[in-house]
Amino acid sequence: MRKPTDMPNHKPGSMSREQLIAALSDEIAPVRRVRPREGAALITFATAIAGLGAIAIFGFWSGMITGAASPFFWIGHGLLALVGAASTSALVASALPRVGPRSCAPAWSGAMLAVLPLAALITLVSLEAGHDHGMDLQDTGLQYWECALYGLAASLIVALAAIVHLRRGAPVAIERAGWLIGLASGSLGALAYGITCPIDGFLHIAIWHVVPVFAAALFWRMAAPPLIRW
Repeated sequence: MRKPTDMPNHKPGSMSREQLIAALSDEIAPVRRVRPREGAALITFATAIAGLGAIAIFGFWSGMITGAASPFFWIGHGLLALVGAASTSALVASALPRVGPRSCAPAWSGAMLAVLPLAALITLVSLEAGHDHGMDLQDTGLQYWECALYGLAASLIVALAAIVHLRRGAPVAIERAGWLIGLASGSLGALAYGITCPIDGFLHIAIWHVVPVFAAALFWRMAAPPLIRW
């Protein structure tokens, strides 16, 4: 848009309404409307690419279709999918400048997901105290911390798609958008990698698959604002 100093040198009283509007809109160019569903499709596509990449590198875990997967696997990954869907919905809507109440679904779904690492912490303390819950501190799943790195690597693809969408729009709540990028990318990245991981114990999933989601939220809260600010 033309700056006020670039406008023709007319006294305010000497310009008609039509001339004023024409002077203000002379250099305005139409832009393509930002549609939330296109942002959701882009993030979904990025998640699929991350999942296919994980399968290509690590291989698909057939236990999901043979019935070998434990209930903990389905609970954990079901919550990851829920957080990813809720965060993505709020994220793509935040690309449009608006005021008024915002959806609290990402916060509630994130709180539900946080129950898993909290329960894992309580379980570890209980095991240290000598209580038997059908688990032990020698669980091999606790040793495979690499799953956290792989999930975070997959989340970068989703985060890139989210940032591209937000840069096309005009987000107002920049800090909130950063949290949403982290929650959406962290949960969907963990989900994309999770279909290749055969370790389905509760402690492994709660610690190495879920905790990185909140690490991603903290990271993108700090890193995203400079990337999407307009």
